[in-house]
Amino acid sequence: MTQGELIKKWKGNRRFTLKFVDIFPEEDFEFKPTPEMKSYKSQLSHITSWLRTHSRFVIDETFEKAKMTSRDLIRLALEDFFDTFIERLEKMDESQFGEIVDVWYGKTTRYQIANIMDNHLSHHRGQMIVYLRLKNHKPPSYIGW
Repeated sequence: MTQGELIKKWKGNRRFTLKFVDIFPEEDFEFKPTPEMKSYKSQLSHITSWLRTHSRFVIDETFEKAKMTSRDLIRLALEDFFDTFIERLEKMDESQFGEIVDVWYGKTTRYQIANIMDNHLSHHRGQMIVYLRLKNHKPPSYIGW
C-alpha cells in the first residue's frame, strides 16, 4: 500500500467511524447487549483512546488524554485524532513508514502499526453494528476508501 492509499483509507475511516457516533442516540449510549460486554459509549471511548495511544508509534506525536463523558466529547476527540493523524501522514516521507519502532508488544514498522490500528478499529465497529441492530437502528453504509 502506498502512502496515498493509506491516507485515503484513513480518510474513509474518519467518515465511517464518525457515523457510528452520530447514528446512535445518546440516551442509549449506556446500552450493553449482555452485562459482561462494553456499553456502546465504552466501545467508542475504547476506540478513541486506543487510536490516540497507538498513533504515536506512527506519527511520533502524543495526544493528551481526552475527556469522553458525552457523545459530543467523544466525537471531538475522534475528530481531533483523525484530523491530526491524517495531516501527519500527509507530511511524512514515504520512507518513514518502513522504519522499525519498538512497541510494547514487539518491534514492527510504522506501516504495520497503522494497519494494526485499522484492524482494531474495524473489529470494534463490527461489534457496534450488533448494538445498532439490537436497538433497531440501521448501521451506516460501509465506507472503505
